[in-house]
Amino acid sequence: MKYIMETEDETEFKLHYNGPALYHSVWEFQKYLRDQWKYNDPESKAWATAAQELNSILIDNGINMGEDYS
Repeated sequence: MKYIMETEDETEFKLHYNGPALYHSVWEFQKYLRDQWKYNDPESKAWATAAQELNSILIDNGINMGEDYS
């Protein structure tokens, strides 16, 4: 797959260039929250709340990691 992007704005370029790394980073953080909630501290509702809030924010911004990586 090949993408071509033309821009004179360095900030715009960085946003697009670093997008995949940021996407993966958020995915890893989401997995971390889920693992804390399920395996390390199931009694605490804070982990579950944080995981659900992150998921809601992502969905509000058009990103559904559950569908994208399932």
